[in-house]
Amino acid sequence: MKPTEELKAECSFAQLVLNMFFVFLVGTAGSGKSLLTASFEKWLVGSDLSVTVVNIDPGVDNPPYTSDIDIREYVDYGEVMNNFGLGPNGALVASLDMGVSSVDDLREEIIETERDYVLVDCPGQMELFAYRNSGPLMVSGLRGDDTAVSLYLLDSNIARTPTGYLSSMLLGLSINIRFGLPQLNLLSKSDIIMEDEIEEIVQWGSEINMLEQALDQSSEGLIREYSKSILDMLESIGIASGVIPISAKDMTGFDILYGELQRIFSGGDNLYE
Repeated sequence: MKPTEELKAECSFAQLVLNMFFVFLVGTAGSGKSLLTASFEKWLVGSDLSVTVVNIDPGVDNPPYTSDIDIREYVDYGEVMNNFGLGPNGALVASLDMGVSSVDDLREEIIETERDYVLVDCPGQMELFAYRNSGPLMVSGLRGDDTAVSLYLLDSNIARTPTGYLSSMLLGLSINIRFGLPQLNLLSKSDIIMEDEIEEIVQWGSEINMLEQALDQSSEGLIREYSKSILDMLESIGIASGVIPISAKDMTGFDILYGELQRIFSGGDNLYE
């Protein structure tokens, strides 16, 4: 008979291996969530990992991936718009509210796939998803008791300036508060900016004084004062953290992203090697 401690260790390891790892992709409209979902799925499958792709955007047309589970099978965005006389945003809000009632069915579909990773592509209109009750309810309902992380995408078009970077990080903090998940910040679409710009943005995250200097040089008056106050607040609570440059188009940065996911999901140990 094996020692009790050894049995406990084996049980804990088995329980961890059987967990499904949920990855929620969030960000502003146009930040590249859907393309990143498609590319990261391809990368994970190429690394001999099994992946379930979930779409929870009722209003999306022709995403660049084939979803295994799709909220559109439960809610018809077009019918909601027509039947209730709603505009695009109102119809999305109503559709998400309706979709929450099917979250148990969506999770059951996910569990039945029995795969390692679950990539959840969240709605493009982040403010309509994250800041209403339906968003956090959908996230908590889908993940259940499984380990989960959110990937917050900073659009390179916005984050390339000091004030744009800072405002993006502040928005990321609010998402972190709403979902209550460990969060990784990704510099999305890094292929559209120069290498020296990427290095500067990464430096802003790792060396706060460099971001502060950049803000002093690029802003003035109230903007500078507001930016300094926000930076001090983020730094005081430990949120002024770095970003991982990612290009879904070139499929670069995925090895670093995967390593960070492993650190969160399994304390730094790669269970699949």
